[in-house]
Amino acid sequence: MSDIFGDDFTWELKKYFLESTSKDVESFIDLLDDSTLAKVTLEIRESVDSWQIDAKTNEFAQLESWLVDFKSKIDSLDTVEQLRTGLGLLLKYLTALLTEKKDSEELAARFPLVAQSNREALFLHCKTGTQEFVVPIGNVIEISGVLPVYILPDAQPGLAGLLPFRGDAIPVIDLNSYGFQSVDLSKCYYVICEHEGMRFSLKVTEADELISLKDRDMQNLSDHPTMLSVPFIKQFFVKDKHSVMVLDIEKLVAA
Repeated sequence: MSDIFGDDFTWELKKYFLESTSKDVESFIDLLDDSTLAKVTLEIRESVDSWQIDAKTNEFAQLESWLVDFKSKIDSLDTVEQLRTGLGLLLKYLTALLTEKKDSEELAARFPLVAQSNREALFLHCKTGTQEFVVPIGNVIEISGVLPVYILPDAQPGLAGLLPFRGDAIPVIDLNSYGFQSVDLSKCYYVICEHEGMRFSLKVTEADELISLKDRDMQNLSDHPTMLSVPFIKQFFVKDKHSVMVLDIEKLVAA
């Protein structure tokens, strides 16, 4: 099935998947109300796993990624209206695939899923020169002052060196290699972070306050192509008329 719509039989299989999934989505929308929200949310979560597998089998790569994102946001879609909106976007995406017979990043971008939860999360506000970003406080261990950084002769891209911390040597992420401003080593701090047992540090010029944010405060970076393009930053928010980037720690570790 390397040629997505190269023959009628292949398309009929893909069409069946899109139509049957659309019917499932419509059924969930009809079932949703305040009394069924918890039960239907659980059923949707289970169905998304199946849809995701079928999307991959039918070579809808962007739809598969969209479904992965949808599943990660289900808990944030915590009202009937929000969950219906998310399902409605999925239904429109499936309908567009049936019409256009071609999956693409551009098509998926027409149906952006943004969680509108009332839940809040706490972040550490940091700066590198004039650039601002926040780090989830749950990943922050401590903020250290000036420390020696040991440069590695054959360091991989994105790694500035190693930093001594509590008897260990932890990597220093080189934000400069991703387009952030260069900073004076003698005038910086190190935000020590941890993700799934892996420790690393971020070099910053300020780490000055904690900020509480809701999902609805966030904007997608993809909607503003003039901003800094970084693989581990997908969202930002506005603070005092300045754009503040939101670091995705999981993607940062994987970068």
